[in-house]
Amino acid sequence: MHLNIVAKRIPCLLLSFFFLINYSVGQHKIQGTVRDQDQNKVPFATIVLSNADSSVAATALADSAGMFMISQLKTSTYTLTIASMGYAPYKQAFNLHHDTTINPLLAIVRSQLGVVEVVQQKPLIERKTDRVVFNVGQSISAIGSNGLEAISKAPGVKVADNSISLVGKGAVQVMVNDRLLQLSGEDLTRYLQSLSANDIGSIEVMTNPPARYDAAGNAGLINIVLKRNRKQGYNGTIQGGYKQADYYGTGELGGNMNYNAGNWSLYGNLGATKGRFLEGFKTDLYYPAQTWMQSDTGDYKIKEVHGTLGADYQLSSKSSIGMVYMGGTGRYDGSDHVQNPIYNLNGQLDSTLRTYAVYQPVWVNNAVNLHYLTNLDNKGKKLSMDADFFNYHREDQSDFESNSYTGKGEITPWGKNLYYNTAKQNINIYTFKADIELPTTFAKFMLGGKIGFIDNYSNALYYRILEQTHVYDSTRSSEFTYKENTQALYASASKELGKWTMQAGIRGEFTQTNGYSHTLLQTNTNQYFKIFPSVFVSYRQDDNNTYAFTYGKRINRPTFWTLNPYKSLLTAYSYFEGDPYLQPEYNSNFELSHTFKSLLTTTAFLNITNNGFENIWMPNSDTNVVFKRPINFLTSYRYGISETISITPWSWLESMNMVNVYYTNARSAIPNVKELSDWGCYISTNNTITFNEAKTFTGAVNFWCQFPEVNHISTSNTYYKLDLGIKVLALQKQLAIALNANDLLRSSASVMYTTVNNIRQTFTNFQVNRNVTLSLTYKFGNNALKSNTHNTGNEEERSRAH
Repeated sequence: MHLNIVAKRIPCLLLSFFFLINYSVGQHKIQGTVRDQDQNKVPFATIVLSNADSSVAATALADSAGMFMISQLKTSTYTLTIASMGYAPYKQAFNLHHDTTINPLLAIVRSQLGVVEVVQQKPLIERKTDRVVFNVGQSISAIGSNGLEAISKAPGVKVADNSISLVGKGAVQVMVNDRLLQLSGEDLTRYLQSLSANDIGSIEVMTNPPARYDAAGNAGLINIVLKRNRKQGYNGTIQGGYKQADYYGTGELGGNMNYNAGNWSLYGNLGATKGRFLEGFKTDLYYPAQTWMQSDTGDYKIKEVHGTLGADYQLSSKSSIGMVYMGGTGRYDGSDHVQNPIYNLNGQLDSTLRTYAVYQPVWVNNAVNLHYLTNLDNKGKKLSMDADFFNYHREDQSDFESNSYTGKGEITPWGKNLYYNTAKQNINIYTFKADIELPTTFAKFMLGGKIGFIDNYSNALYYRILEQTHVYDSTRSSEFTYKENTQALYASASKELGKWTMQAGIRGEFTQTNGYSHTLLQTNTNQYFKIFPSVFVSYRQDDNNTYAFTYGKRINRPTFWTLNPYKSLLTAYSYFEGDPYLQPEYNSNFELSHTFKSLLTTTAFLNITNNGFENIWMPNSDTNVVFKRPINFLTSYRYGISETISITPWSWLESMNMVNVYYTNARSAIPNVKELSDWGCYISTNNTITFNEAKTFTGAVNFWCQFPEVNHISTSNTYYKLDLGIKVLALQKQLAIALNANDLLRSSASVMYTTVNNIRQTFTNFQVNRNVTLSLTYKFGNNALKSNTHNTGNEEERSRAH
């Protein structure tokens, strides 16, 4: 824990005269940062330095970042004592011969005074070195919600159109317990909806993740940390809820259990959902001679079950081993009603296309993690290893009928088409990773590596129904196999030097891909090696002011389905076509921030996207056929400034507010898509209200508004969302009853405007997000437990499946 001579001279090169004047021979100092056992900084801890005879030599108070320093000390033997509410007292005796750094770790404890339990409650929002932590359990509006809805409650996170993004910065990848979900689009949102917010401990938002994390995700990563308890004994929760939307309702029932005895730790949860809901959108195409207005309304019934089962065993005082299984299965029974009226230039109805389709998708997902952790010494050296397997299997079957009608409503005999369709997707992912932490007197180093293997098979088989006979249609069917292997190495170093905190890392990823179209008998291969640096520098001017700079480079790889070269039928006049030559896009993120008293954070940012790709609807005015294809054609620049204000104006009100203003310039490399540039703005306010001194009756008022912005090749309208909620604790706080109203004004769905080939397009999401949820959660067992979790290994691979 002592600074050696070489390390000591680094700051002396910059401040040598300061040290010569202020330090005389025989006088020394001790300094350090107080953290808890989870490496979280502990602010305002009391520091007492005692002489060998137990008399007090000096006292100090750690600052808001947990840092402390005591100077002008003589060579002697001392005892350092540190105390902070909610933590066990820390004591360390040492001989002081020269300037010394001590970084104590405090153990979190819970004690009972009679029947009163003293617990340090986590704040709703925590700002850490490289991430913002949203503690879901402290959010009233998140109670009774699913995982996707819980993510949408996190500050600065926007969920819309089957996409998850950071306000003003773009799309992100999603992890669960540091394991990246290899799903995207509808599959990702369905999976997140199968999670219960009651099983989530926190949601971490990382705009510039450290080098130990995979480089996937243009705007960064969102990590869902599931609840876990390690204290001896048992505890659990049982929860149930009912959500009523404008038209249909959905019920949920679940629970979790933790049991710890001796060297064993066992845990698990189980949940089920059943209900009915609506989805829908409208697409308008303004051709020179006609206007096509297509609306699609989906009516779905859902049945879903999910669960987790895990076990950890403490091999010794230094080593542990464990296994986690996560799985689920679900089924949708639903129908789509598509209306496509076609109008001439005079606004008269020329004809109408109507399609009715019945869907029965069924999916199963399984994930297994094996992990090993060992402390190599008593100075903080650690080795961790993770082996992961993930499987996602989905099968669909559907019948659809398409009919064409004249302007007078008469069916045209040539316009009737009957199809039967089956589809399958099977994804297998294998990963192994190892990380080692090497703290030294100079800096803390982290080294690691990872290998990953992805095997994806998908098909879509179409059959025309002719005289009640299924006739295989090879012109519309598709079968595709995709394999991807990635090898990665990284190294990072972090150091605290007085008022400075520095962290830098570099990650290299080598990727090989192979895609084979069984239908076209076509093989496409690709390989590339990329370097991804990351930098974080923080300067604490005083207890009130902290400045920080971060930089990171990210990659966004195409989803598996977008690499399939075959055409997939959507309607009689539209289809999707993948591109096997589609390349990844790359994003560079810069942030400069200032934090005042942990109340006000000002951040200036710049995001640059190169080789960006987007799915483009390409309408043809001659044939009225429109097809969707992903293309690398975008270079975009987005810069702006955000203000986050956290205040407690009264003891009964906590308020967190955000304003984000930015300018976007999206440059197109293809002539049929024009360059777009404009300003955008996002505002939000999240308020928690306490109605009584016991804090057993609380409420929440949350609101956000997205003003028009440029999003890739589109511009949006203004859309907004108002949520209200109340929570009551009863039975000595064992029972929580929550009532939440989401999207109360029915205004959270967006409208996007695009022009391609000089043809205007409008995409409108239906306003079907409003709902009221009533939920009950009952805790049992030894509830004085500390939440914890194990981070697993397949971090980048589960986010890109169609």
